[in-house]
Amino acid sequence: MMLIKDNHHVASTILVKDSDGRYVFLVKKEENGYSFPATRIEPKKTGLACMISRLKELVNIEIEKLELNELTNAIVNDNRVPLFVFIYEDENILSPDELLIEDSGLSWVHSDNIMSTLEEWKISGVPQFLLI
Repeated sequence: MMLIKDNHHVASTILVKDSDGRYVFLVKKEENGYSFPATRIEPKKTGLACMISRLKELVNIEIEKLELNELTNAIVNDNRVPLFVFIYEDENILSPDELLIEDSGLSWVHSDNIMSTLEEWKISGVPQFLLI
């Protein structure tokens, strides 16, 4: 049996097309940049299940339209954090902002705006989601 460390977290982002057809990332604005939504892994639940539960609290999405695009690893403060990258496509959405729940502290940004965050998170390998 594998024990989960007390500080074990998972993170995610969702890619959604904006009104110009460009993908934007779901992020949380921080004092000096951005971070990705994250949550603790709960006992007897997978990291994916914990992250989906958290996303249900943060964004107004239909979970069945959420597609896992990539799972990569990030190193944050010397901790390895799985990063789930989802794509959400819904032709009924006029703007990604419609998906945000009020007071969630989240926003949508283009990849060029979060490059420093991706570098700070030390994403392992070559993330395929950057090629989208």
